Amino acid sequence: MTDLSAFNITNFAGGSRNLCIVDDLSANTSTGFSGSSNSSMSTESVTFQVSNDYNSSNDPLIVWTNATSALQILYPEHSIDPAQKPQGGAEFYAVPLDLTDARSVTLEYSVFFPQDFDWVLGGKLPGLYGGRQGCSGGDAALDCFSTRLMWRKYGQGELYLYAPKDKQTDSLCNNPQSVCDAAYGLSVGRGSFVFAPGNWTKVRQTVILNTPGQQDGCFTLDVNGNRVINRNDVYYRGNPLSPSGSLSSAKSDNGSKKMGSTFFGGHEKQYASPKDQLVWFKDFAMSNNG
Repeated sequence: MTDLSAFNITNFAGGSRNLCIVDDLSANTSTGFSGSSNSSMSTESVTFQVSNDYNSSNDPLIVWTNATSALQILYPEHSIDPAQKPQGGAEFYAVPLDLTDARSVTLEYSVFFPQDFDWVLGGKLPGLYGGRQGCSGGDAALDCFSTRLMWRKYGQGELYLYAPKDKQTDSLCNNPQSVCDAAYGLSVGRGSFVFAPGNWTKVRQTVILNTPGQQDGCFTLDVNGNRVINRNDVYYRGNPLSPSGSLSSAKSDNGSKKMGSTFFGGHEKQYASPKDQLVWFKDFAMSNNG
């Protein structure tokens, strides 16, 4: 990995100074990895390089080659999200591939939390979005959705869903592993898996849009190859999110789909990181499944 150009970042909402690429990763007893930063790059323009053996004619999966380097994110002491000070983590919107006609999209990546990582109460991790940007932070999500992941206390994982809240099935919100917050996102499958500190965790999520107005959308999440969340009753949209009914934006023709969002929170101070902490990401891949 040398830069983040293949992400095609369209909007860096905040926290660009907390993001960099590190290489020469090596074992470290406290953090799990140490590395040297590629200081010649501007963090605002960091992008992943497309693998040389990628062939779009026979493989819809775009893979970024980063075997010996990783995307490093800093969560400064006392930070929450990138919109507050000190800025915590980072958040950007990206258009890595054309999703104009897509109804099903898969995003995967690996994340490494060090052994001494303090989870506090929780934090956000990257996911997909549709309809428009800004489908987070208490948004009513009437014309958008987002499917970020979250870690919770003790590293418990979940889908953190923004979608029309009053349109979801009773079974989605009545599930013992779900918490449907009236003001913020829907916590789905909380505790269905655990991020293991000191090891890489590979996550792979797939979104299949619902028939407009129907509760038949799908969301699956595989963690280290094991299916941990499998829903086929999600309401993402009441109307097509674009003229073709795709995952692309209804208010923009840029087809933006990846939400690179990671920070502590929650929006309250009790979620803040108690110290400077680092997390690493690698092996991002995204596919248009049709």
